[in-house]
Amino acid sequence: MRTAVTVCLAVLYALLAVVVFGVSGVFGGFGEALWRDVAVLLLTVVAACALTYVSLLLMTFLHALRHPPTSAGDPAALQWHVLVPCRDEESVIAETVSAARTSFPGMHVWVIDDASEDTTASVVQDLMVFDDRVHLISRVAPEARTGKGDALNAAYRIVSDHVGGDAEQRHRTIVGVLDADGFLSDNALTLLAGPESFGDRQIGAVQLEVWMKNRGDRRPRPGEGKVRNAIGRLLVRMQDLEFRTTNSAMQVLRVRTGTVGMGGNGQFTRLSVLDTLTAEHGRPWGKKLCEDYELGLNILGQGMRNHYVREAHVSQEALPFTRRLITQRTRWAQGNMECASALPGLRRSGHLSAAGLVEIHYFMLQPVVMMLNLVLVPLLLVLGALQERSGFWSASTWLTLVLAGLFFLVLPYAAWGLVYRRASGGEVSLLGAVGLGLVNLVYVYLTYVYYLRATWRAVTGRTGWAKTRRNADGRRLVPVPLSAALEALPLMRLEQLEELSAELEGRSDLGIDFVAGWALMWPTRSARLERAIAAEDRTAIRDAIGSVRVSSAMVGAARLEQAATDLELALSSGDLEACRAQLPAVTAIGQETVGMLRKEVSVRRSLLQTPHQADPALTELRMVTVPRA
Repeated sequence: MRTAVTVCLAVLYALLAVVVFGVSGVFGGFGEALWRDVAVLLLTVVAACALTYVSLLLMTFLHALRHPPTSAGDPAALQWHVLVPCRDEESVIAETVSAARTSFPGMHVWVIDDASEDTTASVVQDLMVFDDRVHLISRVAPEARTGKGDALNAAYRIVSDHVGGDAEQRHRTIVGVLDADGFLSDNALTLLAGPESFGDRQIGAVQLEVWMKNRGDRRPRPGEGKVRNAIGRLLVRMQDLEFRTTNSAMQVLRVRTGTVGMGGNGQFTRLSVLDTLTAEHGRPWGKKLCEDYELGLNILGQGMRNHYVREAHVSQEALPFTRRLITQRTRWAQGNMECASALPGLRRSGHLSAAGLVEIHYFMLQPVVMMLNLVLVPLLLVLGALQERSGFWSASTWLTLVLAGLFFLVLPYAAWGLVYRRASGGEVSLLGAVGLGLVNLVYVYLTYVYYLRATWRAVTGRTGWAKTRRNADGRRLVPVPLSAALEALPLMRLEQLEELSAELEGRSDLGIDFVAGWALMWPTRSARLERAIAAEDRTAIRDAIGSVRVSSAMVGAARLEQAATDLELALSSGDLEACRAQLPAVTAIGQETVGMLRKEVSVRRSLLQTPHQADPALTELRMVTVPRA
């Protein structure tokens, strides 16, 4: 049935394209020039394929929204490890590790420091004092800074040794990859363990949907004016729309065609599958700029299946800066183009269906399709205007052009604004959704810029890339003056630790673990409060403040408790600017409190002779001094 619908749509769109580009005469008549006939035929095929593809995406995605295909499983039946590649990520890594460990107590987090020149390693080491499931892998020259794939491969070898050689255990071990600014939704592992995902032993890898965690930020470009912040907000929202609608729809369709692709954030793979790829290719991840998509193609080439979960997500930071966005997407475009070299092997493997081969080839041909559109449409229009001067400017010609533009150019992209409203649960109004759909028309055509730049880089042999800057890069905590009332309060009432231990059956180790858990969760609480204030969401601010205040009272963090109370009073008065002004004090007090607890926990665990390490050892690949730039 689905195949019949696809064929009918393709024929219908082809006939419409023939009428517009061939019969209408707007682009000239057939038989006048061979090259023009070829160009019109190419445009007809391209337009018919594009509209058929968009229609399939819309139908498949809307069906998935109405009937979610993913069900829950038991995460405890599997072992979970996540790899977090880092290079100069001090501004975001604490929250990422904190969120992963506090949300998923059974998960191991392996941070791969790729010779950072900032305090990334120190931040992770500080967290390791509180939690023995946080690990640091330090890469140093000359192995370091040779690409994300190499960093992941180094971590794979270490995790492989950690898990051991039992074949069944390796098949039940799942290795995920998170960006340094990424965190998982609370239901992620439950759905990843479901019968459609890793509950099916034949599934080799699973990709989660991606959301933008700063989509509500009212000032994504701090220190800049209203106009630039408005542009920044729009760019952030458009990236959220892109990942949660069009990108997600492509993956939902790929579930049906058997060609789900892996992304750089929120990908999960069986350790046994990584072993198979290592045996075949010498390493799991390759050297291409999109090593994530390459991984997915290699898994398909081995005859294994990938899956996509839309109902759980990984959040990451959107870019509110146009130049950084174009740079990032150019890298992705060039990486996808590099992956075209895998197509011959996929065809020879015989593991993909006809629909799967069509989907992958159409995706890989996007640069060619875009270049054809970019060259042929303006060229034919200009020639039509020059050669048919009187007829071209007639009302009928313009009516044809307007209707064709609406049908072939506007509707296929503008419709996604309304789809986004439904997919996001009404995060935007109906009018806002219509506006986003129209903006999407412009946003999508930025793809031409990405692929033009990517093509030029590929032709000129340029494959090196600098890391995309984080939004918080360059920001530094400065000394924050505190009121006399706050200064008079102790950071910690240490006697409360004794009271806490007494309440826990007199066990000091449980009291220490409780306080360590609070310290580990501080980066998550702090970031949640910062995002709530940035979004000017009063309900979220109140909840975040309450979490800080109540938890601080439980562990005896007196100064932080009072700072949170003061912030709550500012919110109650309706003064959001006062909340913004007081936030640095809360953040600074929280970090100082955690620093004090780090020493206290280290000493007390040492006295109790627990297996936790006061000065955690690093996993070193090679100790060579990294030259400073």
